Order: sequence, then C-alpha cells, then structure tokens
Amino acid sequence: MIGKTSIIQNLNSLEHLYNNTTSTKKTLFYSKLAILELCGWIEESMDDIVQKYANRKLKDINNKNFVKNSIIKRVHGFDYHNHFRSMLMQTIGFITLVKIEKRINQRKLYRLQAALRTLKLLRDNEAHTHIKGTTLRLDAPSSTKTKFSDVYEGLKIFEDGIKRL
Repeated sequence: MIGKTSIIQNLNSLEHLYNNTTSTKKTLFYSKLAILELCGWIEESMDDIVQKYANRKLKDINNKNFVKNSIIKRVHGFDYHNHFRSMLMQTIGFITLVKIEKRINQRKLYRLQAALRTLKLLRDNEAHTHIKGTTLRLDAPSSTKTKFSDVYEGLKIFEDGIKRL
C-alpha cells in the first residue's frame, strides 16, 4: 500500500487552508480537492497491494507485466466489489480471496466498504462537475480525513492478509 504520510500531510494542509479562509468558494475548493486527493491515494494503494503481491509471487517479468497492464491498468476506480475485489480475484484467485475475507476483522471490512461507497458517490459527483456558485454543500476536509482512517485500516488488513499467502 502507498505510504500514508503524504496523504495525511495533504489532507492536513487542506484542512488548515479550509479552516483559515473566509471565502465560501475557497472552502468548496479545499473540500473538493480533499475528496479527489484521498480517492487518488485509494486507487494507487489498491493497485500497489495487487502489484506487490504479483511481484512477490511471480518470477517471470512477462507475468508481472500482465498483472500490471491487463489487470491493474484496466481498472479505473476504487469500488470494493467492482474494482478492488475484482483485481484481487484475478491475481490471488477467488477461493483465496474468500478465505481472506472470512479471516479478517469483519467490522473493519464493513467500515472499508461503507467508506468506499460514500467516497465513490462524492468523488463521482465532484469529478464531473465544476463549482458554479456557493450553494453547493461539501464535507469539510476533516470529514474526509475521518473516512481515510476507515479506508486505511481496511486496506491494511487486506495487505496483511495477502502478505501471509
């Protein structure tokens, strides 16, 4: 998984900017950027978990490249079932994935899935619209930081489970 230091620093910076501006429009920009920044980190982290597993288990460079080019690069999103779980199934296998899902902390898995659903809705809306005025309502960067914790903990349990394979 991609390290969390830079994303935490970025979210903290956006929260600081958000808290110290008097411009309503700037608060919207900072909120929107926090959502997009976190979602980018999530996609990169999911890709990284899958690629690191492939690099560890596969010896042939062609097979490693297959995972990178035919599995990871074809996924454009971070939905748990449609994107992350699909990449894992193709890489570690369905049966192995089900075993990992049964072994891991179910509360953390549920919180991961819930946070990803919420973030996907927010991200999809923000990625396909521009800020037109000041009537738009977005979560503050502090709220996005809270979702980060659930996502990080959930991805960490998967990363740890996969490392044990």
